[in-house]
Amino acid sequence: MNLIKLIAIDLDDTLLHDDISLSAYTRDTLRKAMQKGVRIVIATGRMFQAARPWGQAIGLGDVPMICYTGSLTGLCESGRLIRDVRIERQTALAILETIREHGWYAQTYIDDEIYVAHRDERTDEYERQCGVKAHEVGDDFYHPEKAPTKILLCEHDEEKMKDIETTLRGLYSDVIGQVKSKPYFFEMNNKECSKGKAVASLAKAWGIAMEEIMTFGNGNNDVSMLSMTPWGFAVANASKSAKEAAGHETLSNNEDGVAKAVEKYVLGEK
Repeated sequence: MNLIKLIAIDLDDTLLHDDISLSAYTRDTLRKAMQKGVRIVIATGRMFQAARPWGQAIGLGDVPMICYTGSLTGLCESGRLIRDVRIERQTALAILETIREHGWYAQTYIDDEIYVAHRDERTDEYERQCGVKAHEVGDDFYHPEKAPTKILLCEHDEEKMKDIETTLRGLYSDVIGQVKSKPYFFEMNNKECSKGKAVASLAKAWGIAMEEIMTFGNGNNDVSMLSMTPWGFAVANASKSAKEAAGHETLSNNEDGVAKAVEKYVLGEK
């Protein structure tokens, strides 16, 4: 099948194995697709600085990479930002005040840097997972001079996470984009941004139709791009909402499900 001209792929729990590795088989398969003229784009909730190494590992070249669930797009090799849509500052300040009042742990992302009020084991875990370094700024965290691209709350206790989700959805759902990218991550970004819209914007610029796009994802923040094309693939380990949005299912992230589907439907290999 040679219909596919653009493949958009989520990173964590989709392209990457659980141990945050990328198999040689997957690398080779994606490079074969690129050699056939197919554009490969990473579409992730990650920071740009945490996503770039994977684009470089695949060998994407200086192509746009969609980050922060669609809020920011930057060029893989040069690092130049071409889009950075932030949360309206007054809205962000109100959300951060709510977070402070409840004593919740949160992270903000400003100019592709990560900030926390105070470090704990969740900061360490995030740094290990993404290969980044957080800035601990104390009470200044709640009064940033610049608007953040994203606000993330992390809570492993299910009951506390329910409280976070219920409270923030109740107060801010009309003015902010909200998604649980993992059971313990509640993320907020500009309401006008999503992975699907960012992929569609690139496709339009490149003259690529929706039916010529293949997308891969596993989480709730992938729904917008999984549902935008007939060639949306949820990996076997995906959330219920992701599977319902996708037209197809492939093997899990640990079984190289992305590469298996690309091999079958794009390269025409068994």
